[in-house]
This record gives sequence, structure tokens and C-alpha cells, in this order.
Amino acid sequence: MRSVWNKWKEKWSIESDKRMLWIFVIFGITGTSVTFVRKPATEYLFQKSTYGELNWYEWIITLVIVYIIYQFILFVVGSLLGEHKFVKWFLWKMNKRILPFKSK
Repeated sequence: MRSVWNKWKEKWSIESDKRMLWIFVIFGITGTSVTFVRKPATEYLFQKSTYGELNWYEWIITLVIVYIIYQFILFVVGSLLGEHKFVKWFLWKMNKRILPFKSK
């Protein structure tokens, strides 16, 4: 486990274990927050609350909405907790991998 920790620190250019732990706390807060937001959003849009009740297209729409909400919450929480630069870089990297950006 220690080797994975060090690989991430090197990959993300993190200098201390405390900062690395703080970043994981930010991700934890964000992930937990998204789980609390997803259910009311799904109920509002589809009058259903669980993934098992959703049709395939409702499920895809929910995933897209959750993805957008996650990014917003990560940006806000990360910025408020002092990791604006890292979160901005991480979101850019994540979106670059998922969304088809054209290189110039």
C-alpha cells in the first residue's frame, strides 16, 4: 500500500503525506455529498429513487447528472478547503480523458 501512496504523490506532485491525506478527505467529502444529492435529484426528475427502478435512458441521464454534480461539488469543496489548484488540475485531467477534446 505504501508504494501506491508514493506513486500517487509523485504522479500528482504532492510533497507531503499531510497534503495527500487532506486531498483524500476532500474526495471523501465530495463523494459522500454526491450520494446525498443524487437521490432527491432522481426523485425530482423521474419520481423514482433507486437505480433498480430506472429505465436504461433514465439511468444514463442520472449518471450524467451525477457526473456534473460531482465535478461542481469537488471544485467548490476543494477550493473552500485550500486545494483549488490541485482540484482544477484534477478536473481538467479527468474531463480530458472522458470527453473528446480536440487537440490544436
